[in-house]
Amino acid sequence: MRKQSILLSLGLVFLFSSIIAKQNPKPSPKNGIGSTYRVTKGDSWYGIARKLKVSPETLAKLNGRTIQENLYENEKLRIPKDNEIKSISSDPKIKEKISYPLVQKEKIQKKFSELTYDPYKGIQFQRGSSSLVRASFSGKVVHVDYMDGYENFVILEHENGLYSVYGNLERIQVTEGQEVKAKDRLGILSKDKGLYFQINQNKANLNPELVLQRGYE
Repeated sequence: MRKQSILLSLGLVFLFSSIIAKQNPKPSPKNGIGSTYRVTKGDSWYGIARKLKVSPETLAKLNGRTIQENLYENEKLRIPKDNEIKSISSDPKIKEKISYPLVQKEKIQKKFSELTYDPYKGIQFQRGSSSLVRASFSGKVVHVDYMDGYENFVILEHENGLYSVYGNLERIQVTEGQEVKAKDRLGILSKDKGLYFQINQNKANLNPELVLQRGYE
């Protein structure tokens, strides 16, 4: 089951990368963060993760730990490096205020992962009472398709190299080439799945949860 999940995730990642390459062939710059972090007095999983712009759970998992375990002064932690870290940068150049992709805020059922062996490059929300899926930013519909594991999905292109993906749709209510505004209807969710939501800046995967934490309406 885990192998199938990884293959499905890789399939969407490769498809998404090829679409971005067609829209913007320029390569994205590499992240310059090192490979280890030395714990100092007063550090916590949450504090270190915030500095590195990864989730505390991901940082702990990368080190074979959990966030419930204590950190010790001067110990070294392995941190994501180069292509392992695909989180939101300090300046993702998102000018527009972000709209929540669902009518109501729903619990995140599956979180974003920076780990190469668990390539889940979006988040999946829990299925709520409303089935309406909305655009988070204004942009253009560049791809509408179906993939096993993600069902019908829509990819939008936005300003500054930003792209967003909306998966697990039963019905799609937009067409390729169509211009949409924030909060415009994209489609209807499947009856038994929550929304799969992914954000990229050029070829770098951003953590949608961190993007949404910047504020939305």
